[in-house]
Amino acid sequence: MCLAGVPDSEYSMSIAIRCCCQSHRTNDAFALLACCLRRSVVPDAALYNTLLDGLVLEDRLPEAQRLFKKLINHKLCEPTVVTFSTMIKGLCKFGNNDTAIRLLRHMDVKGIKPNVVAYSTIIDSLCKDKLIDDAFKLFKEMVFHKGILPDVVTYTSLIHGLCIFGHWDEVHKLLKEMEDQGISPNSQTFNILVDAFCKEGKVNEAEAVIDIMLERGEVPDIMTYNALIDGYCLRGEMTKAMAAFDALTSRGLVPDVVTYSSLLNGYCKNLKIEEAMNMFHEMIIIGLKPNIVTYSTMLQALFRVGRCGDARKLLDGMRSQGQIPNEFTYGIILDGLCNNHQVEEALSLFRLVGDSKLYNNIAVYTILIEGAGKCGRLDVARDLFHDFIVKGLQPNLRTYSVIINGLCGEGLVKEAKDLFLIMGESGCPPNNVTYRLLLQGYLKNQRYDDVEMLLHEMDGKSYSLDATTVSLLIDRIATGSVNRSMLKLIGKLVPKELIKTLA
Repeated sequence: MCLAGVPDSEYSMSIAIRCCCQSHRTNDAFALLACCLRRSVVPDAALYNTLLDGLVLEDRLPEAQRLFKKLINHKLCEPTVVTFSTMIKGLCKFGNNDTAIRLLRHMDVKGIKPNVVAYSTIIDSLCKDKLIDDAFKLFKEMVFHKGILPDVVTYTSLIHGLCIFGHWDEVHKLLKEMEDQGISPNSQTFNILVDAFCKEGKVNEAEAVIDIMLERGEVPDIMTYNALIDGYCLRGEMTKAMAAFDALTSRGLVPDVVTYSSLLNGYCKNLKIEEAMNMFHEMIIIGLKPNIVTYSTMLQALFRVGRCGDARKLLDGMRSQGQIPNEFTYGIILDGLCNNHQVEEALSLFRLVGDSKLYNNIAVYTILIEGAGKCGRLDVARDLFHDFIVKGLQPNLRTYSVIINGLCGEGLVKEAKDLFLIMGESGCPPNNVTYRLLLQGYLKNQRYDDVEMLLHEMDGKSYSLDATTVSLLIDRIATGSVNRSMLKLIGKLVPKELIKTLA
């Protein structure tokens, strides 16, 4: 157009700029803006709104904020409700709800009336951040003070927030309110309901929602089916999950990584390893790339059934595909090796990785300490615990409980008791589980003088006994090792539900 001498116009420039922004080429859009200025085409608010939206789309919030301030301070154009709504969208995208609300208030100062988009954007962000009360407060302000009617997006956001907390009665009321106002749920509303029901294990209700969708002419999409498949998998109903998978493909929808990951997770939880492996290979054949979560799920399942060799091959394959195991994945591998009595290999891997994140990870150390203890390698467990302390790391309750249990198992009750006393001094006081483990250690190692004292301490802290500890106490009372006078105290520490079970 320029070469042909066709005059530029604000309209043609705005189309080109919008095209660049929507194609994630905002830098090119700004180059076109420079052309506008050079050719004396004066940009208007709509054009600047497009540039703002492009920056938000590319997650370039600081640049969007600078442009927004420049528009206001230098009066480059008269900002509109779209200008403010776009900026609010960017702020909410990064969870800056407070700043977004302040900007909403500033609209009133500027004499610009907020619309349903501005309010719904913030309401949606508050709901996603689980600030449901704040979301409803803003909703009431919008409807009753500003007279702005909510739309399907507003209601869908609130329904999502309520579903997160499982407030089904309130969800039902909102759906009824939508119906009374003639607002029909859209596919997003239905997907949220299906997903929420499935996560709560209410798969029958999810199926009913899908039936309603079909009655209303709404076509279930990949998100709907993924939620349903995940729900079946969580309940271990793999036949139904595969039926939903077949229904998905028969509708011409293409399964994605989420679809396969749910099925893999379902098969792995039910220890149907061959089916999981077949699904994993099928996923790769059709061109989907397994992610870290997928690999971690498979590794955990292989270790659970003792297929350590296959787990190692999968780990090698994971690395060859450029997927770097994270701390969670390494935790699964180390735990799997330890549970399969391969502590030395777990330690070798731990040292081989040499990652500072692993070396400073309490959960990883706890896995290794527990694994060493289970395999009778208390020397290794103690060295790891010592190494842990030397590095200045603070053990948590689980770490202390694991090492105390290991010491008691090897008859080193005095050392376990000393560590138990250190817990309180180090700002990590023992809990109910720690007390039980030490008490079991006293009973198994015939430290009966300490038993009564510990039981009184537990009573003072309103702690309770579990079935294993109660059984040990009854055995020792039967043999006369523990005085029968302790029965009353023991009775106070046994939970009612455990008494019914024992009866």
